[in-house]
Amino acid sequence: MKKLSQIALTALLFVGITATAQTQLKKGSVTYSMTMPNASEEMAAMGESTITVHFDEKNQATDMSMMGGMMLMKTIVPTANKKDSKMTVEVMGMKYEITDIGEEASKATNNVGNVENATEVIYDKKDTKEILGFKCYKATISMNDGTKSVFYITDAIAPQAVEADAKVKLSGYPLEMNVKTAQGEMVMMATKFSKEITADAFKVGEGFTKVTMEEFQKQMGGM
Repeated sequence: MKKLSQIALTALLFVGITATAQTQLKKGSVTYSMTMPNASEEMAAMGESTITVHFDEKNQATDMSMMGGMMLMKTIVPTANKKDSKMTVEVMGMKYEITDIGEEASKATNNVGNVENATEVIYDKKDTKEILGFKCYKATISMNDGTKSVFYITDAIAPQAVEADAKVKLSGYPLEMNVKTAQGEMVMMATKFSKEITADAFKVGEGFTKVTMEEFQKQMGGM
């Protein structure tokens, strides 16, 4: 369970980075399916996960469903200040709000999926595919840890925001991502796009017990 929560956190931070600061589309939702093709039998039994990213001009929220909805994770990130981020987890009938997720989010530049840790990106506009009606082309990203990630990106949606001094800046928005992580290969494919977001997308629900990330990970390790 602890390993599962680590995978979920990796995915949430990664998607949170790749989907911030839209300029062409100022409000909407993108739903991704997440699979781990080379996962162990134990992980494979958990089934496919779903990640939905909601964004407007001020906030971004990421909802992740794992184990057929038995584990739900949500992050809410103000685009102007990651330290004010919030995160909730619902698992095995228990509900937690991670009180120090803002610190984790502010460290997200160290996450393996962040292109700010990339050394090079090579585009192949001859290698194309259509995803949700958007024409996408291949981007191979070399990371500073020696791994390579493969994205299919579209120019129809504004690219992600990165630091001004970033070595690599994607020219488009990723709708398919194949990323190497400490837990194995992770594939995220956009399955739905909507210009609308739910009314509670940026709100924390009721009944959550507040814990630190360390306390939460200890709880997960005990399951």
